[in-house]
Amino acid sequence: MKTFGNIRVLCVLALLASASVLTAQTTAPTSDPAITSLSVMGVVTDLKPDTRQVIVKTAAGNVVTVTLSDRTTFMRIPPGEKTKDKFVSIAATDFAVGDTVFARGRMTEDRKSMPALEFYVMSQTDIAQKRERERDEWSKRGVAGTVSNLNATTNEISLDLRTPEGPKPIVVAASPQTQFRRYAPDSVRFSDAKPSSFAELKVGDQLRALGTKSADGARFTPEEIVAGSFQTIGGAITEINLEKQEIKINDLLSKQAVTVVVTKDSSLRKYPGTGDLQETFEQLPAFTLPELKAGDSILISSTKGADPARVTAIAIVSGVGPLLQKAQGNRAAVSLGAMSVGGP
Repeated sequence: MKTFGNIRVLCVLALLASASVLTAQTTAPTSDPAITSLSVMGVVTDLKPDTRQVIVKTAAGNVVTVTLSDRTTFMRIPPGEKTKDKFVSIAATDFAVGDTVFARGRMTEDRKSMPALEFYVMSQTDIAQKRERERDEWSKRGVAGTVSNLNATTNEISLDLRTPEGPKPIVVAASPQTQFRRYAPDSVRFSDAKPSSFAELKVGDQLRALGTKSADGARFTPEEIVAGSFQTIGGAITEINLEKQEIKINDLLSKQAVTVVVTKDSSLRKYPGTGDLQETFEQLPAFTLPELKAGDSILISSTKGADPARVTAIAIVSGVGPLLQKAQGNRAAVSLGAMSVGGP
C-alpha cells in the first residue's frame, strides 16, 4: 500500500489488529481488508473538530467516519517500530490530514462509522523521512544490474552492473543471513516485494542488493537482495483513456496490441533525446498522462504478468520515436530495466 510506504508498518498494524483489548469477536467478512468489525486502517482525508470526527479513507477507496472521545487513547507509531511498548502517547490534536492511522473500536454494521477507543498515528512526515533515509542508504551501499549467471552450490550471483562506462561484472555472494525479496507480478511498488529465496532467482532478472563491496570492487556481500523479472515494450500510442488511466499501443517487437495501465505509482518521464535512459531516468523531466496523444512513441517498463496483452506501468518514457527507430526492434537496446522502479 502506498499509504504506508513500508512493509514493517503493515506488520505493526496487523499485530495491533490481532492483539485486541476489546471483547473477542469474529470479524465479519468484508471486501476491504482495511475495514473489520473492530478496526479501520487508512489515511486521514478530513477533520471535523466540532464533532470530533475524522474521515479515514482506505487504500481501496472506502471511507469511514471515526468519532473520537475522551475515552480514546492516542499514540504515535515511530517508523520501523513493531511493538506497542515503543509507541509514543500523543495529544488528541497531534495528527493531521495526510497522516496514516489505525483506529480501533466497534464498527457499525454498514462499515461506515466507528467510535474509536484507540487511535494510532503514523505521520506522513515520519514516513517521508524514513523513506528518504532508506533511499539514501540504498544509493550509497547498493548495487543494481542484471543477473548473468547463478551458482546454486556457492549461492553466488554473477551480476552485470550498470555503469556510465557500460556493464561491469561483479559477484554477489549471498549468505544464510541474506534477506531475499522478489517483486510481485503486475506490481509497481518496491514495498510489495514478497519474501523470496536464492532458488527463485533467474538469469536475466533485474537485481538490487544492499550491502558491502570488496576493496577491489569485484565482490559484494549482500544484506538484502530484491529481484524481479521485468520487460520493456515500446511502440506508438493508438488510444488513450484518461478516465480509466489506460494507454493502448502496438508493441513494435511482438506486433501485438497491448493495454498499459497507469497508476499513481507509475513514473512518467520525458526523454530529451540524448543520454543513457537507465542512467539518467531519475533526472528526466516528468509529464502527465493528458500530455500524451495518439501517435506518440513511448517505452514502458513493467513486471511480467499473467497476461502479455495487459501490463501495469512501472515507468513510461515519451519522446522516444528516434530511439525506437534506431533500435529497429532490438528490445535490449532500449531497455529501461528494473531500476526505474526506484528503491525503498
